[in-house]
Amino acid sequence: MNTEVRPMVKQVRAERTRQALIAAAAIEFDRHGYAGTSLSAVHRACGMTMGALTFHFRAKADLASAVCQEAETITRGALTRLAPVGALLPVVEFTLVVARLLDEEVTVRAAARLTQERAVPSPWHTVWRAVLRDLVDRAPEPSGPGCGPRPAELELLAVYLTAGAEAALREGRTGKEVLAQLECLWALVLVPGPPLGGQECSAGAPLREPS
Repeated sequence: MNTEVRPMVKQVRAERTRQALIAAAAIEFDRHGYAGTSLSAVHRACGMTMGALTFHFRAKADLASAVCQEAETITRGALTRLAPVGALLPVVEFTLVVARLLDEEVTVRAAARLTQERAVPSPWHTVWRAVLRDLVDRAPEPSGPGCGPRPAELELLAVYLTAGAEAALREGRTGKEVLAQLECLWALVLVPGPPLGGQECSAGAPLREPS
């Protein structure tokens, strides 16, 4: 093998090993939290030796930080596709995107738990809060009474709904259930007055901006 190729091959293998360890650690942190996860459990789950693990991560805190950094990258990438226009609907979509990430991405779910436990310094919440603030700052003030929440109220509502979605998923609700509940709650906010059709808000309630 060409001597110039060997270092590149080793580098690729090392990165694959590192990513595999992060993925295995995310599953363990998500299931058991920081205190309930050990390096030995991670390397066994990954099918690698302890030496391979400690080569990349000297301590559990380093591994947890890597999981959080991966989650921040995933979250930032998903939220950059939200258009920061002056309307309520991007904020609605924001909560749905974060809920989907928490449901579908174990790394994001693990980072949320690690952040909540304050196991390691992590700006995961800061990542999505910054996007939310930008969306809210561009939302227009309501034009009259009963026309919807003001920007500061909208931000607070989105934060609480996002936190509630995280808690519901942690308690075992399915992603489909949580997304339906978010849509239902947003429908109550976006469509002032009595419940749609005179009935209780349903999971299929449409998301419409107030006219």
